[in-house]
Amino acid sequence: MSLDLVSQRPARMSIANVSTGDSVEAQFNPNELEEALEVNWTRQTVPGLSHQPLQFVNTGNVKFTMELNFEVQDPSTDLETIHHARRFLLSLCYPRRGAEDVVGGGPPRALFVWPGVISLTCVLTALSFKYDRFNLEGTPVQFTAKVTLEETRDVRLLSEEVLADGSQRSGTGPGDA
Repeated sequence: MSLDLVSQRPARMSIANVSTGDSVEAQFNPNELEEALEVNWTRQTVPGLSHQPLQFVNTGNVKFTMELNFEVQDPSTDLETIHHARRFLLSLCYPRRGAEDVVGGGPPRALFVWPGVISLTCVLTALSFKYDRFNLEGTPVQFTAKVTLEETRDVRLLSEEVLADGSQRSGTGPGDA
């Protein structure tokens, strides 16, 4: 392995507020990423039949769960940066001011991007923090945010698109209707 590769910074995962354009980049990419997807079927009851035929209902929204680690390495710059990241994640859990309708009354949508891996519009469905270290003033200087993001779509997603693109959503596929 050349020294050039060792000195390169890996592409960082980021989350952006779609409404405002504000974003936060992971200080460290997650060590693990859990992806979960449900396929919903209805069990049909046919009197006298030896089994229950399954009828496809829909595919649930893909969910990603991860832990993001934040740590102050340089107190003069990192302390505000990690606390801004914490406030940003919290802000994705609350409705925006001035909603005109029911849809607009929820928390903002987010764009979840991990270059080359994931790019999709989602909402935060769960968030928790674990504080590991504090400075002399009692301010957290190291914490972990456990984040669950669930995809939200306005267009139909088809099997062929997922086979071709995985979790890279462009919103311009043939099933957009």
